[in-house]
Amino acid sequence: MEPTKDKGFGVSNVALERLVLASLVALPYIVYGAIAALGSFLIVSLGRWHRQIWRLLYTQGWVWLALGLGISVALSEAPAESALQAMNFIPFFVFYAAIAIALPTFRQPLKTLHRWGITLLVATIPINLAAVAEVYLRSPGGLSRWGSSAWLQWLYLKTSYGSRASTVFGHPNAFANYMVIVFGLGLGLCAYYLSRSELRAKSPWICGATALALVGIFCSGSRNGLLIAGLQLLLFGGLLRPYRYILWAGLGAIALMLVSALIWGVGGRTLPEAFATASLRLSVWRLALEMVPSNPWFGSGLGTFKLLYDPADFPVAGDFLPHAHNLWLMLAVEAGLPVALGFTGLVGWIVGRSTYLVTCTPLPTDTLALLSGYLAGFGGTAA
Repeated sequence: MEPTKDKGFGVSNVALERLVLASLVALPYIVYGAIAALGSFLIVSLGRWHRQIWRLLYTQGWVWLALGLGISVALSEAPAESALQAMNFIPFFVFYAAIAIALPTFRQPLKTLHRWGITLLVATIPINLAAVAEVYLRSPGGLSRWGSSAWLQWLYLKTSYGSRASTVFGHPNAFANYMVIVFGLGLGLCAYYLSRSELRAKSPWICGATALALVGIFCSGSRNGLLIAGLQLLLFGGLLRPYRYILWAGLGAIALMLVSALIWGVGGRTLPEAFATASLRLSVWRLALEMVPSNPWFGSGLGTFKLLYDPADFPVAGDFLPHAHNLWLMLAVEAGLPVALGFTGLVGWIVGRSTYLVTCTPLPTDTLALLSGYLAGFGGTAA
């Protein structure tokens, strides 16, 4: 049987693959359109492989995690808000399973992964170029020259993040998180193109786009983003041991980031200022940690941290805290310790098992490069 002829709701596997591809192009630019397309993929996948999807969700433990979140919503101090926030979790559990089941049925899964990775990387080139422009326009020199322009006020200065770029993502940290995924994929694609003689001529373009993703992370001013990008470079250099020059290039990129931070700071903040403001993050974490014992089993309900904390407990007067700035603490406070530990365990198991399979399974170099890129991208956003 040819997998590409497998149909459900009259949709072929080729059409499914292209639907995801189009969604990846649109995702940063037309979010709701991309979500609608991915939702269509999910509906078709459920119609075709609902038993396999259910089995994967059950055996890996996602069903039990969703049940824990459901109980937390039912017992929440703000059920409507918690139900809305649960939509950021449960549908994506099912989407993960749908991708995991659908991908092996495609005619050439590795080529599909290659196309998806390239699409994500190329689609972010305009975004990263815009990030460079945004950092300049938000800088003191850019503001003094262009700050009075109405278009700048409308485009960049409604919400001030200092000299940090957010581009189409609305917040610099969201921008950095997305770029960390793309940067990991880009590292894999660089090695993939360099490992194949017929593609090597195109490798400078791929490496350039990947380097631009790193520039985007720097422009976001995210300390976590920069730290994780450095770890991705080290991890990737270790995974692809035959290509030691990748490790040396990674070390060079880390050194360049450090020098850039010393010269220009991080997001418009000097290094001492960046370290000083990190103490505020620790204060938020301590505040969240103190809230955990109040509802340790099922939490206060997803999305309730911003409703329950006392602004007087936060050291910066007038600041609003929408969340705990830490996923583990947020889940512990809002969904309870069992859900926080279960979520951490499941994601950690996926990353650990994937790392073991990639490092211990004999694979062609180009395949190893591609899969390592996906591992670096997923591991980066998990971190």
